[in-house]
Amino acid sequence: MKKLIAISAAILMAALLSTDADAKRFGIKAGVNVTDLNVENVESVGALGYQAGISWQFDLPLGFAIQPDILYHVKATKFDQVESQLGFGYVEVPVNIQWGLRLADRKVRIFAQASPFVGYAVAQTGDTESILGGELADALGNLGVDTSDFDKWANVNRFSYGAGLGAGVQFGFLQLTAQYNWNFGNSIKGEDFDSLFNKSNFGGYTVSLAFMFGGKRK
Repeated sequence: MKKLIAISAAILMAALLSTDADAKRFGIKAGVNVTDLNVENVESVGALGYQAGISWQFDLPLGFAIQPDILYHVKATKFDQVESQLGFGYVEVPVNIQWGLRLADRKVRIFAQASPFVGYAVAQTGDTESILGGELADALGNLGVDTSDFDKWANVNRFSYGAGLGAGVQFGFLQLTAQYNWNFGNSIKGEDFDSLFNKSNFGGYTVSLAFMFGGKRK
Protein backbone atom coordinates (compact mmCIF):
# COMPACT_ATOMS: atom_id res chain seq x y z
CA MET A 1 0.00 0.00 0.00
CA LYS A 2 2.88 2.38 0.76
CA LYS A 3 4.25 1.81 -2.75
CA LEU A 4 0.88 2.73 -4.29
CA ILE A 5 0.62 5.91 -2.20
CA ALA A 6 4.16 6.95 -3.17
CA ILE A 7 3.55 6.36 -6.89
CA SER A 8 0.23 8.22 -6.78
CA ALA A 9 1.78 11.20 -5.01
CA ALA A 10 4.65 11.36 -7.53
CA ILE A 11 2.24 11.28 -10.48
CA LEU A 12 0.06 14.06 -9.10
CA MET A 13 3.05 16.19 -8.11
CA ALA A 14 4.54 15.91 -11.60
CA ALA A 15 1.25 17.01 -13.11
CA LEU A 16 0.98 20.00 -10.81
CA LEU A 17 4.52 21.17 -11.46
CA SER A 18 4.35 20.83 -15.24
CA THR A 19 1.26 22.90 -16.00
CA ASP A 20 -0.16 26.41 -15.89
CA ALA A 21 -2.17 27.02 -12.72
CA ASP A 22 -4.86 28.85 -14.72
CA ALA A 23 -5.50 25.72 -16.77
CA LYS A 24 -6.34 23.43 -13.88
CA ARG A 25 -9.78 21.86 -13.60
CA PHE A 26 -11.23 19.55 -10.97
CA GLY A 27 -13.97 17.03 -11.61
CA ILE A 28 -16.01 14.04 -10.51
CA LYS A 29 -16.04 10.95 -12.68
CA ALA A 30 -18.11 7.78 -12.92
CA GLY A 31 -18.57 5.02 -15.45
CA VAL A 32 -19.38 1.42 -16.26
CA ASN A 33 -17.15 -1.32 -17.61
CA VAL A 34 -17.31 -4.86 -18.94
CA THR A 35 -14.24 -6.90 -17.98
CA ASP A 36 -13.07 -10.46 -18.41
CA LEU A 37 -10.29 -12.46 -16.77
CA ASN A 38 -8.03 -14.50 -19.03
CA VAL A 39 -8.05 -17.99 -17.49
CA GLU A 40 -6.50 -20.98 -19.24
CA ASN A 41 -8.79 -23.97 -19.94
CA VAL A 42 -11.80 -22.23 -18.38
CA GLU A 43 -14.53 -20.46 -20.32
CA SER A 44 -15.23 -17.04 -18.86
CA VAL A 45 -17.40 -14.17 -20.01
CA GLY A 46 -17.46 -10.46 -19.35
CA ALA A 47 -18.97 -9.11 -16.17
CA LEU A 48 -20.39 -5.66 -15.53
CA GLY A 49 -18.49 -3.39 -13.15
CA TYR A 50 -18.17 0.28 -12.41
CA GLN A 51 -15.77 3.06 -11.48
CA ALA A 52 -16.17 6.31 -9.59
CA GLY A 53 -13.83 8.95 -8.24
CA ILE A 54 -12.23 12.33 -8.75
CA SER A 55 -10.17 13.84 -11.55
CA TRP A 56 -7.82 16.75 -12.30
CA GLN A 57 -7.23 18.19 -15.74
CA PHE A 58 -4.26 20.31 -16.84
CA ASP A 59 -3.75 21.89 -20.28
CA LEU A 60 -0.39 21.49 -21.99
CA PRO A 61 0.97 23.07 -25.20
CA LEU A 62 0.32 21.71 -28.71
CA GLY A 63 -3.13 20.33 -27.97
CA PHE A 64 -2.04 18.02 -25.14
CA ALA A 65 -3.62 17.68 -21.72
CA ILE A 66 -2.93 15.47 -18.72
CA GLN A 67 -5.73 14.17 -16.52
CA PRO A 68 -4.85 12.06 -13.47
CA ASP A 69 -7.73 10.30 -11.68
CA ILE A 70 -8.20 8.57 -8.35
CA LEU A 71 -10.90 5.94 -8.78
CA TYR A 72 -12.57 3.03 -7.07
CA HIS A 73 -12.74 0.52 -9.93
CA VAL A 74 -14.57 -2.83 -9.76
CA LYS A 75 -13.36 -5.49 -12.23
CA ALA A 76 -14.86 -8.96 -12.46
CA THR A 77 -15.42 -12.02 -14.64
CA LYS A 78 -18.06 -14.75 -14.80
CA PHE A 79 -17.43 -18.50 -15.00
CA ASP A 80 -20.32 -20.24 -16.74
CA GLN A 81 -19.30 -23.73 -15.71
CA VAL A 82 -19.71 -23.02 -11.99
CA GLU A 83 -22.17 -20.12 -12.28
CA SER A 84 -19.98 -17.86 -10.17
CA GLN A 85 -18.33 -14.46 -10.45
CA LEU A 86 -14.83 -13.47 -9.38
CA GLY A 87 -13.83 -9.85 -8.98
CA PHE A 88 -12.00 -7.17 -7.05
CA GLY A 89 -12.48 -3.54 -6.14
CA TYR A 90 -9.31 -1.53 -6.78
CA VAL A 91 -8.18 1.90 -5.70
CA GLU A 92 -6.75 2.89 -9.06
CA VAL A 93 -4.70 5.86 -10.29
CA PRO A 94 -4.71 6.28 -14.07
CA VAL A 95 -2.86 9.16 -15.73
CA ASN A 96 -4.76 10.02 -18.92
CA ILE A 97 -2.44 11.61 -21.48
CA GLN A 98 -4.70 13.32 -24.01
CA TRP A 99 -4.18 14.98 -27.38
CA GLY A 100 -6.90 16.56 -29.46
CA LEU A 101 -8.48 19.43 -31.31
CA ARG A 102 -10.71 22.25 -30.11
CA LEU A 103 -13.74 23.14 -32.22
CA ALA A 104 -16.76 25.45 -32.08
CA ASP A 105 -14.85 28.45 -30.75
CA ARG A 106 -12.86 26.11 -28.48
CA LYS A 107 -15.96 25.00 -26.57
CA VAL A 108 -15.72 21.44 -27.90
CA ARG A 109 -12.62 19.25 -27.62
CA ILE A 110 -12.21 15.90 -29.40
CA PHE A 111 -9.24 13.85 -28.19
CA ALA A 112 -7.44 10.52 -28.09
CA GLN A 113 -5.88 9.31 -24.84
CA ALA A 114 -3.43 6.78 -23.44
CA SER A 115 -3.85 5.84 -19.79
CA PRO A 116 -1.11 4.04 -17.83
CA PHE A 117 -2.38 3.13 -14.36
CA VAL A 118 -1.52 1.51 -11.06
CA GLY A 119 -3.94 0.06 -8.57
CA TYR A 120 -4.33 -1.81 -5.31
CA ALA A 121 -7.13 -4.30 -4.53
CA VAL A 122 -9.05 -3.34 -1.39
CA ALA A 123 -12.21 -5.47 -1.74
CA GLN A 124 -13.33 -8.84 -3.08
CA THR A 125 -16.60 -8.99 -4.99
CA GLY A 126 -18.94 -11.72 -6.13
CA ASP A 127 -17.78 -15.22 -5.13
CA THR A 128 -14.09 -14.37 -5.00
CA GLU A 129 -13.54 -15.19 -1.35
CA SER A 130 -15.11 -18.64 -1.63
CA ILE A 131 -13.34 -19.42 -4.92
CA LEU A 132 -9.92 -18.48 -3.56
CA GLY A 133 -10.14 -19.94 -0.08
CA GLY A 134 -13.08 -18.77 2.00
CA GLU A 135 -14.78 -22.15 1.83
CA LEU A 136 -11.61 -23.76 3.16
CA ALA A 137 -11.60 -21.36 6.10
CA ASP A 138 -15.23 -22.18 6.86
CA ALA A 139 -14.52 -25.92 6.70
CA LEU A 140 -11.56 -25.60 9.04
CA GLY A 141 -13.62 -23.47 11.39
CA ASN A 142 -16.32 -26.14 11.52
CA LEU A 143 -13.63 -28.61 12.55
CA GLY A 144 -12.62 -26.38 15.42
CA VAL A 145 -9.47 -25.00 13.80
CA ASP A 146 -8.64 -21.38 14.63
CA THR A 147 -8.96 -19.44 11.37
CA SER A 148 -8.61 -15.96 12.83
CA ASP A 149 -5.34 -15.51 10.93
CA PHE A 150 -6.72 -16.89 7.67
CA ASP A 151 -5.62 -14.60 4.84
CA LYS A 152 -8.30 -14.32 2.16
CA TRP A 153 -5.80 -12.35 0.06
CA ALA A 154 -3.11 -15.04 0.14
CA ASN A 155 -3.70 -16.04 -3.50
CA VAL A 156 -4.22 -12.54 -4.90
CA ASN A 157 -1.72 -10.11 -6.38
CA ARG A 158 -3.25 -7.00 -4.84
CA PHE A 159 -0.94 -4.57 -6.64
CA SER A 160 -1.94 -4.12 -10.29
CA TYR A 161 -0.77 -2.07 -13.22
CA GLY A 162 -1.66 -1.67 -16.87
CA ALA A 163 -2.67 0.76 -19.59
CA GLY A 164 -5.65 1.87 -21.62
CA LEU A 165 -6.25 3.38 -25.06
CA GLY A 166 -9.33 5.33 -26.01
CA ALA A 167 -10.97 8.53 -27.19
CA GLY A 168 -13.33 11.14 -25.90
CA VAL A 169 -15.18 14.38 -26.41
CA GLN A 170 -15.57 17.30 -24.04
CA PHE A 171 -18.41 19.83 -24.26
CA GLY A 172 -17.47 22.62 -21.86
CA PHE A 173 -17.53 21.02 -18.41
CA LEU A 174 -18.94 17.66 -19.61
CA GLN A 175 -16.49 14.95 -20.73
CA LEU A 176 -17.36 11.53 -22.22
CA THR A 177 -14.66 8.89 -22.80
CA ALA A 178 -14.54 5.30 -24.01
CA GLN A 179 -11.49 3.05 -23.98
CA TYR A 180 -10.10 -0.46 -23.66
CA ASN A 181 -7.93 -1.31 -20.62
CA TRP A 182 -5.32 -4.02 -20.19
CA ASN A 183 -4.06 -5.28 -16.82
CA PHE A 184 -0.49 -6.60 -17.02
CA GLY A 185 0.82 -9.40 -14.82
CA ASN A 186 -1.10 -12.11 -12.98
CA SER A 187 -4.07 -11.26 -10.77
CA ILE A 188 -4.13 -14.67 -9.06
CA LYS A 189 -1.14 -16.50 -7.61
CA GLY A 190 -0.39 -19.54 -5.43
CA GLU A 191 0.53 -23.19 -5.96
CA ASP A 192 -3.11 -24.30 -5.91
CA PHE A 193 -3.99 -21.98 -8.78
CA ASP A 194 -0.86 -21.86 -10.97
CA SER A 195 -2.25 -24.26 -13.58
CA LEU A 196 -5.68 -22.63 -13.67
CA PHE A 197 -4.82 -18.94 -13.49
CA ASN A 198 -1.57 -18.95 -15.45
CA LYS A 199 -1.23 -15.55 -17.16
CA SER A 200 -4.43 -14.32 -15.52
CA ASN A 201 -5.21 -10.65 -15.99
CA PHE A 202 -8.23 -8.43 -16.49
CA GLY A 203 -9.11 -6.65 -19.69
CA GLY A 204 -12.19 -4.80 -20.79
CA TYR A 205 -14.07 -1.77 -22.05
CA THR A 206 -14.89 1.31 -20.00
CA VAL A 207 -17.28 4.17 -20.72
CA SER A 208 -17.12 7.09 -18.30
CA LEU A 209 -18.61 10.52 -17.79
CA ALA A 210 -16.84 13.36 -15.97
CA PHE A 211 -17.98 16.79 -14.84
CA MET A 212 -15.00 19.19 -14.89
CA PHE A 213 -15.11 22.55 -13.11
CA GLY A 214 -12.85 25.61 -12.92
CA GLY A 215 -9.89 26.89 -14.90
CA LYS A 216 -9.59 28.69 -18.20
CA ARG A 217 -10.15 27.05 -21.56
CA LYS A 218 -7.02 27.89 -23.57
